[in-house]
Amino acid sequence: MTVRPNLLVLLGLAVLLPVVAPASANAQDDPCKAALAPLRTRYAPDRRVAVFDVSCVRQGAQLVVKGEVDRDAARRDIVATLAAATLGVVVDSVRVLPDAALADSPFGIVKVSVGNVRSTPAHSAELATQVMMGMVVKVLKKQGDWYFIQCPDQYLGWLEGAAMHLTRQAGVDAWQHGPRVIMTAYFGVVRAKADTTSLPVSDAVPGVLFKAGAVQGKWRAVETPDGRKGFIDRRLVADYATWKSTRTLTAATVEQTAQRFIGVPYLWGGTSPKGMDCSGFTKTVFRLNGMELARDANQQADMGVDVPTGDDMRKLSKGDLLFFGTKASAERPERITHVGIYLQDKQIIHTPGGSGVRIDSFDPAAPNFNEGLLNRLVRARRIIGAARPVQP
Repeated sequence: MTVRPNLLVLLGLAVLLPVVAPASANAQDDPCKAALAPLRTRYAPDRRVAVFDVSCVRQGAQLVVKGEVDRDAARRDIVATLAAATLGVVVDSVRVLPDAALADSPFGIVKVSVGNVRSTPAHSAELATQVMMGMVVKVLKKQGDWYFIQCPDQYLGWLEGAAMHLTRQAGVDAWQHGPRVIMTAYFGVVRAKADTTSLPVSDAVPGVLFKAGAVQGKWRAVETPDGRKGFIDRRLVADYATWKSTRTLTAATVEQTAQRFIGVPYLWGGTSPKGMDCSGFTKTVFRLNGMELARDANQQADMGVDVPTGDDMRKLSKGDLLFFGTKASAERPERITHVGIYLQDKQIIHTPGGSGVRIDSFDPAAPNFNEGLLNRLVRARRIIGAARPVQP
């Protein structure tokens, strides 16, 4: 099983940090680990989005290398590197994901409104992130009723099989190229019949995708990725192709979308209106405006371009991302633990731990002044105009 990231809960806010490499002394004590360290850095610098879980076992004159990687080039380089290190006769037992046993179902299309992706294959495990109905995920391996998947933003985690429709490439193509509608309203219910008293088929939140059917009065016939049919108020959905082609990422649209979620509760690992962590909030806001951000705060801090935060914040613009934590010093590296969206007049909209989406101010004279947050401001990044559009 792939090693999951270490978890840090600072300021009560969500951020996942990659596993720190062992101390050099330990690496020197393990020649195999030392030989593979450069490859690990090359192929999986961030274990949240890449698989490189490899170790060695000596068996007499043989050096058995085992574990998992997510590309065959990594496996070949591992074998070649260890052979060149003359540590023994290399026996290749590395498995390349996706698992060959899943050749008939290498993809999953999420079939619940919000799918909970866990750090390990158990309901009791930490919530790592979420995926929305209609998203296509890569299926890498299976354990019991759980599947190790890679989300559209490359994030890795475990999703229960019951939450997705497993399929081949042909099924993905049929889903993505067929007529679809996207949920644009805050909340909705798909019902078995075109009647508000009919039993529910599924709930829906912003970003959910359905196969589109015919319009029947004030209703729209829809179908879930696994073939469940029903009807939803047609005012709550929009033609997906039209929606996608008309997304315009601007400061105004980001602000408007962000404010829709005021009051949504904080949820570690959440990326939906059912609950969000700090980076899940920014990710959701930008996705609904045509931009896919990375999953975690410290990953988002590498996107876009830097914006100076000094000079009384005069150079900041509405829609910039503000990052908080601990600045780099001679003794320690920078640590990003929180992110929010700058509005204007020194205001920020964000999701602090233990609370929910809210607006705070950096103006000491404002009633919602947050001095503690201001003191932890590290830097700002401008995303608008500096990244690529999303393909949900």
